[in-house]
Amino acid sequence: MINNEITINKIITIQKYIKGYLIRKYLLIPSSYYQTKEWRQNRKWYKNGKSNECEKYQINLIEKIIKSKLFKTDDRINIENNEIISCKNPMIHANGYEWTENFDSLLNKNNNKYYFNLKFVCDSGGAQTRTLKLVYDFIKYQLEYLIKNNINNIEASLYFINILDGDTSYKNLNKFKYLINKEKYLQINKYIFVGSLYDFQKIKYKLIIE
Repeated sequence: MINNEITINKIITIQKYIKGYLIRKYLLIPSSYYQTKEWRQNRKWYKNGKSNECEKYQINLIEKIIKSKLFKTDDRINIENNEIISCKNPMIHANGYEWTENFDSLLNKNNNKYYFNLKFVCDSGGAQTRTLKLVYDFIKYQLEYLIKNNINNIEASLYFINILDGDTSYKNLNKFKYLINKEKYLQINKYIFVGSLYDFQKIKYKLIIE
């Protein structure tokens, strides 16, 4: 009986250590399924949607996950030549419409470059649909960049990380999965991530911290 009690106590102790390790390893990030307009409005970090607070929220969590600091960048894709170039104010040029939006953040680590595109789309309506359509096009240009530059032959690998949070992003994620899994992109889609911050923590961040 005594030996059985000792064994049980050991099992309980081990389970406590495992549970504590898992809690420390993963941040408590909700699935984008639950990130409704009301959910976001009730967050302490949310103000009025006009102060980049969603982006700041995402960057804060990403930096905790990967244990590295992200940096602002003016890098964006020129859609005519599929080149990534730093261009702060493209609209002052005649070819201003031939540039994508800039990436939100950049990380250089382990001889790799990671570009982050951050979106937080909640609720439904024409504005949200237009936003996600623009994101779809942006991701398509990322894929075309990877194809043109034959990323497999580049010593320093480049990754595109697209974080799409919010319940509207969740409902439309299948469209983005359809895009990156087209046959023409199958050889390079390992260099691109499209999903929520919840998904990023569970899967893709290992590319950065390992």
